[in-house]
Amino acid sequence: MEHKCPHCGVALPEVASFCLRCARSVRARKPVKAPARAWRKGLKWAVVLLLLAAVPLVAWRLPERPAAGLPAGEATAVLFQEDEDGKVKVTPDHLRTHFPLLSGINFSTTSTTSDSIDDYLMENFQMANLVATRGAEGTDEEWGMFRASSSGTRVCLLLFDRNTHLMGYFIGEPVQVSEGQWQMDVVSCGYDFTELYEEQLSAFEESWEEDFSHYIPPEEIESSGVVWFLSGYNTGRGPVLREDDAQIYHLWHALHASDLPRRCREIQRLEEFLPSEGRWRCYLLLDEDYGLLGYTMLDHQGNGG
Repeated sequence: MEHKCPHCGVALPEVASFCLRCARSVRARKPVKAPARAWRKGLKWAVVLLLLAAVPLVAWRLPERPAAGLPAGEATAVLFQEDEDGKVKVTPDHLRTHFPLLSGINFSTTSTTSDSIDDYLMENFQMANLVATRGAEGTDEEWGMFRASSSGTRVCLLLFDRNTHLMGYFIGEPVQVSEGQWQMDVVSCGYDFTELYEEQLSAFEESWEEDFSHYIPPEEIESSGVVWFLSGYNTGRGPVLREDDAQIYHLWHALHASDLPRRCREIQRLEEFLPSEGRWRCYLLLDEDYGLLGYTMLDHQGNGG
């Protein structure tokens, strides 16, 4: 029996495997499967190449340092007594009855609602003092108070046993447990924030001098175009802003915070934020778009130097 070449059409014997005329194969070819080991080898290199390509993207997306969260620990109920004026005083001496190794505290009201302890550390006087003194001094015997009659008052209490080591904290609303008596459940922890301090110091050193390069005398504030201001601490000792004054970091951090508008006050309220007698306070002055115009220094009467 004969059949035709599928390529040139010439008649061929049935047993022919190639054409006698065009010399091309007349057998139908079946696809050949690659050996399993060859497939695995190809997959291996594909995975390797995919991982290598993904490394830069992963590295770019990873944060420099994981969020600290709020450290877990055992809670100690600490009771505070309000005075005859309805104020509750929080002092290191009182807290040492529960925490003997305490070296200093920060206490203030707070509007921050973060779930990271780092955010509270960065806006407190301890960090400001550490940055101002380049790590030499913490808060030591600082104290604070809150008015018991102020409902919904959130407070932040930080306890330190070393300059860059947090040993306990309370963040939230104190609870009234009886007439004139308030309770805070202080959480014990062991959080070393040396790395956070070093990051803040490095960033601060890069830009603080530029932020405080333009002084605006008090008599020129009204004509400067100021609409908003940021208030410093009650730590100035004269009309000249010292480089080691803790309020510089406090103002610098507020200026560069993501929630800058929330931290600002209308310039019409400046008199409400004047310092105590014998002290000077620094203020950053901003325009209507929260752009920095400069800084000024005022005493308790609103006068400059």
